[in-house]
Amino acid sequence: MNDTVTITLGGQEFPIAPLTLGQLKQAGPAFTRIGIDTTEGMGAQTTILYLAMHAANAAVTAADVDAIIGVTFPELKAAVEKVAKLMGVEMKEIASGEALPGNPAPALATSTGSTSTEA
Repeated sequence: MNDTVTITLGGQEFPIAPLTLGQLKQAGPAFTRIGIDTTEGMGAQTTILYLAMHAANAAVTAADVDAIIGVTFPELKAAVEKVAKLMGVEMKEIASGEALPGNPAPALATSTGSTSTEA
């Protein structure tokens, strides 16, 4: 029986593993910065993925994760959610019109930075 948990990035499967306590100290704050509309938010996601991939394979570096080609936003979202589940983090979708939590960014929120002027 194969208990390996994997994520898909750029169409490739990568094993992930539960984080050490030290890695949790890094990943926890990253979850409060998740988003795809800022460099910091994207960095938080890649940090989380790197930690889980490195936990499964100590040879994986942060540069290896940054170099994965062809990653789609749906893959990125699914991968971060899978790591969150592995860590015991409960991801909650923010419904349209729902008040956002205090300081943390919404889970994988997107922004184009543009507004419509059409009536």
